[in-house]
Amino acid sequence: MVAEMVRAEVERALARVDSDGYLSTREAAERAKVHPGTIRRWVREGRLARRGAGSRLRVRVDDLERLLATSRDVEHGATPEALARRDFG
Repeated sequence: MVAEMVRAEVERALARVDSDGYLSTREAAERAKVHPGTIRRWVREGRLARRGAGSRLRVRVDDLERLLATSRDVEHGATPEALARRDFG
């Protein structure tokens, strides 16, 4: 019963977060044209701030756009996917 109450509260909190300019890992990856694992790695490395509740990871749209815009490689024409291949390669 307690677990169900916590789960419901987390779902309500995430609904508020998602409507305020946050993306799931999958949505952020689609926007950045990278694999969702790349988004999680960027969060681990501190390139993106971690948001969310529990194990649910969310990324602010503004933070993602700022990261993509300020990357020197992106300014020189490299795509986010090329950056991911470079970082994983």
